[in-house]
Amino acid sequence: MYKGMLLFTGGLIMYMAGIYLSTNWTAVGAAIGVLGGMLMGAGTFFKITKRRNQ
Repeated sequence: MYKGMLLFTGGLIMYMAGIYLSTNWTAVGAAIGVLGGMLMGAGTFFKITKRRNQ
């Protein structure tokens, strides 16, 4: 599997889990949501740069 797509998918899952967890545990859910958003951004960066270099 490609690195960009793997990072994006993992980030999306972490982001959604962070939203869900923030209803009960605010600090933990916010931290997981922020990390998931960062992974989604990294995955998008790798996906775009790969497409541009082809």
